[in-house]
Amino acid sequence: MCLLPNVRRPWLVLLVSLLSLGFLQAETRHLHVLKILDDQNHDYIIREGCRSISYGIDQEVTLMANYLGILNVIEYNINGDDFTLERLDQVLNYEMGYQERDIVLLVYVGHGFRDPNTTSRFPNLYFNSYTESVNFGDIREQILEKNPSLLLNIVVACNVTVLDHSTPPPYRSINAAPEVVTLPKSGRYRELYEGLFADESGMSKTVDLISAQEEHYTFISNDGGIFFNEILYTFQEVLGGYPFEGWQQICQTIEARTIERSTVKGLQQRPICSYNVRLSPVELQGRTSRSFLSPSPCRVAGRELRRGQRGQLRALRRQHRDNMRSARRTGTDRRNRQLLAQEQRVEYENQKLRHIAEYQRHLQQCR
Repeated sequence: MCLLPNVRRPWLVLLVSLLSLGFLQAETRHLHVLKILDDQNHDYIIREGCRSISYGIDQEVTLMANYLGILNVIEYNINGDDFTLERLDQVLNYEMGYQERDIVLLVYVGHGFRDPNTTSRFPNLYFNSYTESVNFGDIREQILEKNPSLLLNIVVACNVTVLDHSTPPPYRSINAAPEVVTLPKSGRYRELYEGLFADESGMSKTVDLISAQEEHYTFISNDGGIFFNEILYTFQEVLGGYPFEGWQQICQTIEARTIERSTVKGLQQRPICSYNVRLSPVELQGRTSRSFLSPSPCRVAGRELRRGQRGQLRALRRQHRDNMRSARRTGTDRRNRQLLAQEQRVEYENQKLRHIAEYQRHLQQCR
């Protein structure tokens, strides 16, 4: 056992207090993780790739929440029997409710393809049939309409034109042992990391990490493939203190390394890695939710019900944030602020449960 000299203990107490205060200041910010995984695909390598990528994302989300001081991580899973466009539609229109300060992480692993003469640089995402497919750009736009602080997209899919719709989109898999890469020691440079995910008023930041440009394949393997592993390696370098200047340089690094490592293996893989900023008003006028399907009038009414419920939750979150700021201004002690935060979380979750029960009663009328 190692004991610190008494002279150092006050500094240790002060450091712990400052770190605790930092977490309390970020406690109302949420991290939403949307995982869309074709993990029941008939191909073993795709299934294993989904499993590896899901595990890697879970580890990264844990680090992200810990080092940003985010207490609330909300996960939405579209996989297994729920790997359907209908489930995606339900999540985007009914279940995901977030505010401008929140972070959204979207991950898709599965088949992708292009329509002839399409103008989108993004692939169509394939949900078990061509009739149940949607361009990723439409999903991206629908999430951005709600003005998250940061939208981080990771899409692992092919992006080649398909003319024959009698068979699923083509894909390229490699079943080789992953390369051994020495990762930097994780010094966890909080300032640099926080800067990447910082919330900036009236601004939505988007990072697109798409595994294939137009008319290119994605090569997936048991460990998730070269592209996804380059994402993990680069994020580790950020946390290890490598002096990246921002998201743009991080994107360029992931793209260049993916191309380099793919070329060494004799593969032609070219990803899309880009960083964009969208300015937006502080308050949005109510937008009508858009569906990727053709819902019945009863379900349209249900969508309006959920939209109103999301508005109520946003108002409650604003009230909670104002109450916490007021507590800090008036000098409320740390313990009472923690109790206030716990009460707020309970009130928020109870409100969500009431909303879900109300929505389910409405859906029963639609049958």
